[in-house]
Amino acid sequence: MSALLLSGARYSSGQSARATASSPLPVRVVDVRAGEFYFQAPDTIPAGLTTFRLLQTGLVVERMRAGAHGRELVRDKGDDTRGAHMLWVVRLDSGKTVADLYSAAQAGERRTPWARQLGGPAFTLPPATTNATIDLEPGNYALVCYIGSARADRTRYHLLNGMFRALTVRPGSERRSIPPRVDVVATISGEEIIKFSKPLRAGRVMIRVDNQTDKDLEFKFQRVPAGLTGKAFLAQPQGAGPGTPMGGLSSVPPRTSVITTLNLPAGQYVVGTHPSIRHVTSQLVTVASRSPN
Repeated sequence: MSALLLSGARYSSGQSARATASSPLPVRVVDVRAGEFYFQAPDTIPAGLTTFRLLQTGLVVERMRAGAHGRELVRDKGDDTRGAHMLWVVRLDSGKTVADLYSAAQAGERRTPWARQLGGPAFTLPPATTNATIDLEPGNYALVCYIGSARADRTRYHLLNGMFRALTVRPGSERRSIPPRVDVVATISGEEIIKFSKPLRAGRVMIRVDNQTDKDLEFKFQRVPAGLTGKAFLAQPQGAGPGTPMGGLSSVPPRTSVITTLNLPAGQYVVGTHPSIRHVTSQLVTVASRSPN
């Protein structure tokens, strides 16, 4: 089962069954709204290539209206990530349900053989959205936010706070879609270093991320804050203010490829594959302006 992700598209209201002529997203589009601690999404969709488009509708919206910046956009009640949400699409095999998934999480099981994580969209600031296009087979699925799963304080684990939703995928009548052609390939090697096949240019860019490792990794872009160089930003201690999240992937499963489409202004970015953007493997990437036609 393959997973394709395209992120950074603008949000349009409602739950769309297909992409419009003005939308850069491929195939059928299903809108998912995320807040504390819920997902709003359809209960049943047809099988096939499906784009899950994620919009933040919770705490971060209120904080942006109030003029907050940086980590204060999502920090609440002593939790630095309470208002940030990502989406993992999880296939449930062996007759399992979301109740079984929740029980496993209560027992401290982050992964189980009957719950296959397929990837999904990462976090960005609204009204921008992130999205993931995934080839779904008929069956039972869960939409899950795993943020906080590594915390010793289990009250910070979004899944345990109820942030999961059942999804039924019924047999579809449409032919299987062909994955889109990409502009750039980003390869994550065994050292977890990202290598781009060509320089990135400003605007819309479609990237296929090839995870050649045995780890489930993220793939996310943060724009370096104004007044800082990329090197100075990475040299800051853990816990320092974040950059501007520009979209990406909550997950690239081991030994698989995921496609993401980003809309990037020219500038300097940090690209990371771990929850902390200042991880030792994170890299600086300059996105150059496009030459005028």
